[in-house]
Amino acid sequence: MPAPRSRRPSRRSFLTALGAGGTAALAGGSLAGCGSGGGSGDGDALTMVTWATDAELAAFEQLAEAFRAESGVRVELENLAYDQILTTVDSRLQSGNAPDLFRVSYIDIGAYTSVGALADLTDLLPAGFGDAFTPGLWSAVLADGAPVGVPHHTDVSALVYNIPAFEAAGITEVPTTLDAAWSWEEWLGVLGELKGADPDGHPLAVNWQAAGAYRWLSFLAQAGGSVYGEDGTSVTIASDAGARALEHCLGLYTAGLHDPSYLVQAANYPDEAFPSGRLKAIHAGDFLLPSLTEQTTDFDFGATFLPRDAAAATDLGGNAVVVPADAPNLEAAAQFAAFLASRESMRLFCEQTTVLPTRTDLTAADLTYAVRPDLMPVFVEQATTIPASLVSASTSPQFSGINAALQQELEACFTGGRGVDETLARLQSAVEELGA
Repeated sequence: MPAPRSRRPSRRSFLTALGAGGTAALAGGSLAGCGSGGGSGDGDALTMVTWATDAELAAFEQLAEAFRAESGVRVELENLAYDQILTTVDSRLQSGNAPDLFRVSYIDIGAYTSVGALADLTDLLPAGFGDAFTPGLWSAVLADGAPVGVPHHTDVSALVYNIPAFEAAGITEVPTTLDAAWSWEEWLGVLGELKGADPDGHPLAVNWQAAGAYRWLSFLAQAGGSVYGEDGTSVTIASDAGARALEHCLGLYTAGLHDPSYLVQAANYPDEAFPSGRLKAIHAGDFLLPSLTEQTTDFDFGATFLPRDAAAATDLGGNAVVVPADAPNLEAAAQFAAFLASRESMRLFCEQTTVLPTRTDLTAADLTYAVRPDLMPVFVEQATTIPASLVSASTSPQFSGINAALQQELEACFTGGRGVDETLARLQSAVEELGA
């Protein structure tokens, strides 16, 4: 999942736009009424709002045509630029012009379920439908126990590296199994060797820009920490693990190991510069393999596991497909959502777009990836390190606020001179104010 590259309206502004009593109105499905209002509304076509890479759009189009052949229902895909998707969907929901379906990242879905903006699909999906999915990701599409969409796929970050640059620095042995992943200390040594081989270059850039700030939480998890304690409500960011994670990340900048132009609130992204050879290693999601393969023409690149500390951990990426409460064609929208998440449809989408399935009856061994099948096993194995606590926090209604706090406070620490203790205290306070 690409990290969202623009900020969505706050929950307060979302409710304000809906008017007084917005939450209750949404929960009652009274924005426009099912089967009426905006969207295509022609009875013959569904409208799905999405963003997509070239590979994703081709897969969506193929699946939309297969659904039309099977059901007779046409699906119109509205493919937007990624920095437009959240504000466009919010505007349409607020104005009663909802699409039938839209694509949403797991880290944003809580903002919609918290105001009742999504439809209860309990009676519109096949009985036992949720049993086919990984429990943690199925729970991500539930609101008060009711499904509001389907967990379409997931993706994770791993380490993508420039093979010739590593060899030039004398780094010829790269971990090939998760158990052999570099420790933080070993990784700092590798980065130092890369810096020594090319003093004017930049060994690393992490993909925590803009709304991708939540990816710092994988460092927190690697250090043995979490956003919330075992009770699910107490905030535990300000901890020994939090201090260790923040000091490690700050040290990447102060030691000159992290490219200083790739900041938390920056509008540039490491994957865009990697093909030029400027960066020797980046944290990158598996969904980027098609574009990286197409654009990286001057050298070969590999992938290995994220460095680990007390534990191995990565971020929760991926997207769901959800149905608004006032979808013009509610029943058909639910049918298309179920079709997208069927075993064969998910197989096609994952194979063509280098992402990971969410169904328990579809494993990586079942897939033949179209791009860099040699690298995908790294991401598949890395996906086993997504902590349950990170899934729970990332799909909570408070997560957009947590992510916003991370953007502000991490930036102030990495570039503004704010100390580790103060940064952790401010993060702790910000998350506590959001509630659980």
